[in-house]
Amino acid sequence: MSIRHSHRSLSALAAVLLLTAVVSSARLVGAASTPTIPEVTRAAEVLQPAQRMRPLAPENFPMQVRPRCAILDNYGDPRSGGRSHEGTDILASLGQEVYAMADGTLTYQASVGDGTNGSKLSGNLWKLTATVGGTYYVYAHLSAFAAGLTRGSTVVKGQVIGYIGDTGNPGVGNYHLHFELHPGGGAPVNPLPLLTVPAGCTVS
Repeated sequence: MSIRHSHRSLSALAAVLLLTAVVSSARLVGAASTPTIPEVTRAAEVLQPAQRMRPLAPENFPMQVRPRCAILDNYGDPRSGGRSHEGTDILASLGQEVYAMADGTLTYQASVGDGTNGSKLSGNLWKLTATVGGTYYVYAHLSAFAAGLTRGSTVVKGQVIGYIGDTGNPGVGNYHLHFELHPGGGAPVNPLPLLTVPAGCTVS
């Protein structure tokens, strides 16, 4: 082998070694800039958006909107015995959630199960008194009360307190929420103008 040929072989080998070193270095830099993410972290990142998208109670409205929400503007309508209707009826489906309108205390409970006074008319009923201002809300004709709640329980705005039903005098299958608003603990007022009616609800 000639000296000239030997020099060419050495130069080619040096070039290959240099190229290999450059590629290896680039791989190391790339690996350093994109550290391995533990599987636990990846799982948490996937779960976070689902948690943020959990359905919330409608703002300033006493019940779940779906599958049915048909508000009757019937405050003040005449009722039997010379009474007038002291609330607004919201037609719904059996079992839709009913929500606390404010932070407060459940100060009265009527139950068809124990024949509480007035339950033949109201059915299962909650009276919720707000912590601030003394305003109270009445929810009647519930199919059931939320688990763990009794008279004297404290609740927070948006908390589930019961479920839509037809208990009391509505008639079988006439599922709706009778809802009353008593500002400052006084006489009832028409709640409809003071509610934020969600999209998907009708008013008639």
